[in-house]
Amino acid sequence: MKIQVFPLAFEGRRRIGIKPLGYDRAFPGMMKQIKGSRWTPDVHCWHIPYETEAYDQLKRLFGEGQVWPVAERPVKEQKKAENQDKEQGPLQYRDELIRLEERLRLQRYSYNTVKTYKNFFAQFLAFFPDQHPEKLEKKDIMKFLLESSKDKKWSEATQNQAVNAIKFYFEKVLGQERTYYEFRPRRSQKLPGVFSEEEVLRLFGAISNLKHKAILMLIYSAGLRIGESTQLRKQDVDINRKMVFIKAGKGKKDRYSVLSDKLISLLQRYFTVYTPEYWLFEGQDGGKYSTRSIQQIFRKAVDKAGVNPYSTVHTLRHSFATHLLERGTDLRYIQELLGHSSSETTQIYTHITQKARQKLCSPLDF
Repeated sequence: MKIQVFPLAFEGRRRIGIKPLGYDRAFPGMMKQIKGSRWTPDVHCWHIPYETEAYDQLKRLFGEGQVWPVAERPVKEQKKAENQDKEQGPLQYRDELIRLEERLRLQRYSYNTVKTYKNFFAQFLAFFPDQHPEKLEKKDIMKFLLESSKDKKWSEATQNQAVNAIKFYFEKVLGQERTYYEFRPRRSQKLPGVFSEEEVLRLFGAISNLKHKAILMLIYSAGLRIGESTQLRKQDVDINRKMVFIKAGKGKKDRYSVLSDKLISLLQRYFTVYTPEYWLFEGQDGGKYSTRSIQQIFRKAVDKAGVNPYSTVHTLRHSFATHLLERGTDLRYIQELLGHSSSETTQIYTHITQKARQKLCSPLDF
């Protein structure tokens, strides 16, 4: 989580003002960890004492690389913004982009969803630079989607995200009637890849670093999404109950999942060695661990273990569900542990269980 800091005068005293760059549900709780922190509605920001001790605690909590003076903008972020501007071109109707963002934040959409919708809607606006979006019709949306998906080689999922962003603007921002978009792409029915139980053991055996092993083992043990693992706080792990609490997972749903005895033993050693303060897994600079770092850990372990090179971190989650199903766990419990809204999503694991397929035989053998 990136934050901006700036000097602030409050009640005749110098303070350090703090604002997050983007929404993060954990921000208020983290600020409360800092001694002397206050939220003031009048200035619409959190602030802390203008002292070295408080500022050092702030950097430890969020990570030194995540704390930016208000006038500072990292070169990497600046280049990224410039590239996006080049791709999107001049936007005559930027106010509509702001309206979209405000509505998304009002409805408490996640930071990643806000960023994704803004990106696609900005491309949509740039595609029709001389037309107000309120005047655009279905045929215009169709033209944008067809040309963009062809030129940029969008996948089915990417095209659906673009449709969702545009649909949100017309229905939620402009208040138009809900519309069925018949030009949504048909999603391919791909079966998720899974590891065998032996491959999972080989994967974990290839990791020597205690923190790295704890991260990947937790993802498999509890069936977590990679983003959920980075959002875990130290307090979310309940060793006595052998449970982990996932707060506001996908779809803003809270849930509990299970911890294995083997993982609990590993986590206890991890707590002793690394002593995390707020986040369960902290980066080198003190902020929460990044998804990119987890992906790199996983890739190195896959290469060293010699398991499926096309697997991803999400393969551990698929393997968690498949292995539970193979050992007789009821599908309804697996649905709850994974946080699926619909049982149809969980049903896909019935198609990939190796042990179930091995019991089947062709009618030719009857």
